[in-house]
Order: sequence, then C-alpha cells, then structure tokens
Amino acid sequence: MTLILCDCSGQARNYNIIFGSTNWLNFYNEQLTIIPSTFAVTARNATMSEPDGALSLVVDETGIHNANFDLVQGGSAQDLGWPARLASLLILPKPEAPFHYFVFVNTPEVDKQAGYVEVDMSLNLGAGGVVGSGTTWYMNNTTAKMAATPHVNGVDYWVLQHADGTDTFHAFQFGPGGLNPVPIISATGPVLSATSVPDRLSSDFWGPMKFSVSGDQLAFGFDHAPDSAGAAVFWFNSSTGTVTVRNSSLAYTAYDLDDLTGDTIAVTLPMDFTSGTDFLATEDFLYVAYLDTSTTDGDGGFFGTQYDLTVCDGCIPHTSLASNTSSVGSGTEWGADTTGGSLILGPDGRLYLRNARSNEGFLLRFDNVPHEFNTSVGGLTVISSLDLHETWGVPLVCKRYHDSEPAWLGVTERQAAASFRAVPNPITERAALVWGNSPPPDHLVWRDAMGRLVRSEPALNNGPTTVLARKELPAGLYVLEVYRKGKPLGSTRVMIE
Repeated sequence: MTLILCDCSGQARNYNIIFGSTNWLNFYNEQLTIIPSTFAVTARNATMSEPDGALSLVVDETGIHNANFDLVQGGSAQDLGWPARLASLLILPKPEAPFHYFVFVNTPEVDKQAGYVEVDMSLNLGAGGVVGSGTTWYMNNTTAKMAATPHVNGVDYWVLQHADGTDTFHAFQFGPGGLNPVPIISATGPVLSATSVPDRLSSDFWGPMKFSVSGDQLAFGFDHAPDSAGAAVFWFNSSTGTVTVRNSSLAYTAYDLDDLTGDTIAVTLPMDFTSGTDFLATEDFLYVAYLDTSTTDGDGGFFGTQYDLTVCDGCIPHTSLASNTSSVGSGTEWGADTTGGSLILGPDGRLYLRNARSNEGFLLRFDNVPHEFNTSVGGLTVISSLDLHETWGVPLVCKRYHDSEPAWLGVTERQAAASFRAVPNPITERAALVWGNSPPPDHLVWRDAMGRLVRSEPALNNGPTTVLARKELPAGLYVLEVYRKGKPLGSTRVMIE
C-alpha cells in the first residue's frame, strides 16, 4: 500500500491497508479494526487513497482496479505484460497532476525487471484507465527491494531500487514530467548474491527495504551467509539521491546484563530470513523481524529485534535487544507467503508484525517501544478476526511526518473533496460508494431530485467501500444520504443512467 498521510486539523482520519486475502486493516482516528471484503487480493498488492482518505486504486497481480474492484480500462495483467507472479508493488501520485498515479512494479527472480504504469482516474466517469498501453520497463536485473520517499524539493519523489548480485542502489527521480530513466547510482553496503532460481528465503533478493519517516535513513535485509540472515542501515540524501552505509553487521543477537557481575551477555542465533524492517516515527530506533523456519527445537518463528540509532555507526549492532515475538512450535506449517514483508509502521505511528503461520492470520502490535537496554523486546497485543485466515506480506508504503504528526503527500488541491462519492458516476447497475475521513456507514437513504424519499436500506459494506445497487430505481439524479447509528455522516449526488 502507498499511504497518503494527513494532518486533518482535528477532522477524522481514515486509512486502509490490505491484510490477507479478504480483509482490510482500517485505521479510523488511529483506532485499528479489521473489516472484511469480498475482493480476494493476491500475495503482492498495493492500495492508494485520495487525500480525503477515500479508496481510489487497488493493484495486485491480476491488474489495476478502481474502488469498485473493477479493472480500470487497459489495466489487466495481460494488457500490462505482467508475469503471473510479482515481487513488489508501489503506487505514487504523479506530482502536479491530480487524478494521475504511477503504479511501480518489480518482477520476481526469473525476470528481475522494474517497470511503471500511469493511471488516470478521471477517465471513464471516474472508473479510471491506463495512460498509453502496457508497462514501461525502466530497469533490468532488480531485486524485489523497492522503496520510495519524497524529494527534498517537496514536489518530486525518489524511487529506490537495488541491482541483483551487486552493491549498487539506483535512485530514480519521479516528478511532474514522469520518471527520469537515468538513475543516481550508489555503490555502498554489502554485495547481494546473484539470484538465478526462485528462492523464497533469499534475504538478498526478497528481504525488505524501508525508508525512515523523514527519508534520511534506510534499512534492508540481506544474507550474511547461507542460513544466516541479517540487516543493514544506511543514510539517504533526499537532495542528491545518494546512499551511504552506516552499518551492515546487524544480526539476530540478544544483549543483556548479568545481574550478578554486570557483564554484557550476547547470544547470537542464525536466522533463515530477514522478513521485516522499519523505523519508529522518531527515527532513533530500528526494528528488524527475523524468521527462523526450524521447528526441531520448538522455537521456530518470528524474532523481533531493536537497534538504537543514536549511537555511533559501528556501535549499532551492540545495542540489539531481541525476543521470540511469534513462536511457531513443532509441526506447524508456514503460510503460503514467507517472502512478503512482516513489519510495518502504521498510520497511527505504532509498529505491527504479521504472523505467517498457515491459516492463523493475525497481527501483533508492539507495546511500549522503545525498550530499555537491559530488557527484551516484548509486550505485544494480538489483533485478529474470526474471518481472517491466510495473511499476505504487509505492503510497501511511502511515508512522511512533520513534528510527529502525519502530513499530506501530493495532490493537495483535493484535500477539500467530499468524503463520499460514487465510482463510477453516472452508474448503470452497480457502483461503489467510497468513504474517506469517515467510519463505515450502516444505512443509506436515496432521495430524488425533488428531495422525496425513494429508498431506505442497510449499507452493504465491502472492505473500505459500500456497494451501491440500482435495483428498481429509474434513470435520473439522486441524493444519497449516508448514516451510521442513526446519525448523518454526509451525502453525495449520484446519477443513474
């Protein structure tokens, strides 16, 4: 998912993240709930919301969908030339071009390409369409690692890729004119091993890459050696697009103090895969999730690790605090998606870790972070749903905060847009009512152009949208009133053809 984070000056705030095949994480006024959806997204996916929080785009391995979950014109995977399986997806608003978005895509180990598709959501009465045809492939020999952060000029973005089998980052500047195909190249940090065959536990290819909130720091997962995954942290210059390594020796090591002697005790365990990285909003602590697939001793699972970034670069590994934050146990199968990211900084500024056990989907929220040095990373709240089973990797985000508060990224002219709108509009038989800075509605009232009541019905919610069905209504202009618990939330005009 690409988050457009906002400071709504006291207004309600609403964000949605796809979590699992038919479930969405809904952040309303920083309160997290899981809401069901009939749209069964694939393992690699991303979403884009309008500045008012209303859903606009959903992209997965089948193609590019609008808020009604219909494919936009020219947006099927076949039209776009995508392989059946993807490595990464990210959506960014095109600077200074309202309604236009770029969908960035990385293909997996066999193809190893990076490409983009431009989408104009003003086409086809708001149902959207692809600009041009197919995908523009702009880089070969990529890993799955992809991340984006705003340029220091406040308009453009940097889209960061890492070349497979090398130590080179490629930073592409993305602005009002589109993507500059000539990258800024930085050779720094570890050399990632070349990928020749699919390997679901290759941290060099699949291990996540994340920017800090301001974009000044960067972290990714990689393989120190076979069956020994680690992480590296870097500085990023958002003016020049250059990357400089801070430390590439991060591993799963738990440091503690001996109560009797006061000596520091270090315990290091080999890990199979680096499954997640992210920073606190304050950017003074980095968190890495390691995956141990061994269950012979009953200790397989996710291991969360905290690193202090306020110390000298060479000292960072020695600040590590670690614990088993999601134990698996002997005989438990892994879920279908081990390659997807497992750690995310949510819109509420809190860290979330997904579980990857087979048919046991839930999130773990880190409580009371950061932790003191002589403790372990612990204190977790389980967030789950009876309908939630298999979970996919948490999606990529582009994020930025000002003074610890969320801030708008791009398309600022549309902040005043209504919270409710129908897509498409006019509608024929069916449409979606998308809602932004609002909780889910529970009732709809239809009125004709004269204000007369023509239909009153329960709201049929489907993820972050409400299904609008024409049924018996004749063609004409209607006012749709939206309610929750008997109180009006807002209204919008709907034209039926």
